[in-house]
Amino acid sequence: MKNLLFIFAQIVFVLPVLAQETVPDNNYLNITREGFGVHSAYDMNLGFVNGKPMTEGSAYFFKDWNTSGTVFIKDKGMVKLEKVNINLYDNTLEALYDETSVFTFNSENIIKIAIDDKVFRFLEINKEKKILELLYNDKFSVYKYNDVRYAKASKDPMRGRMSNKFITKEEYYLYKDGQLSELKLSKNGFSKMFQSESVSEDAIKDFISKNRLSLYEDEELLTALKFVSN
Repeated sequence: MKNLLFIFAQIVFVLPVLAQETVPDNNYLNITREGFGVHSAYDMNLGFVNGKPMTEGSAYFFKDWNTSGTVFIKDKGMVKLEKVNINLYDNTLEALYDETSVFTFNSENIIKIAIDDKVFRFLEINKEKKILELLYNDKFSVYKYNDVRYAKASKDPMRGRMSNKFITKEEYYLYKDGQLSELKLSKNGFSKMFQSESVSEDAIKDFISKNRLSLYEDEELLTALKFVSN
């Protein structure tokens, strides 16, 4: 509970209250719900409890909560926080304030999030707000989206999966001139997408082939992106 008070104190100290409505009482939990987000029980869904199936994997970007983050808020400045993480399943920013509870931030006014050496932004995919990781930023930006789905265990353990599981599908997006479009990772698709007056489609194909790049690997994708940006 002291940690929650600390989180809230940081927000109030750095920023004016973002909520448009007047909070009718002095309960700080109500204030956090109105202005910045909600708090709830923290449950990793791991292990067996009363015979419930175990859950494989995690919905969170970082494996642990030993993180330092900065939240940049529209027209208001920034807030520095400890023990923050990205919930990829719910597409939310969360802060751990004790061993059993998390604070979920309202994403409405968040411009970007910096946690350790990673940067995230809220962008719309199919008219739904998602959290994307900034992978590359130069003449254009490339973002990585971890689409996390939850698969339940089979009711019949003899015929199906005995455990629940978080399944992650990686998608890549090009952000240019205010538009977000899915990035094609095949050699032909990538080369066609990034051809320009300064670099031809054939030149991009040759570069990928000569360097034996697999665009499905982040580091090798970055190599190709740097080439087409020159």
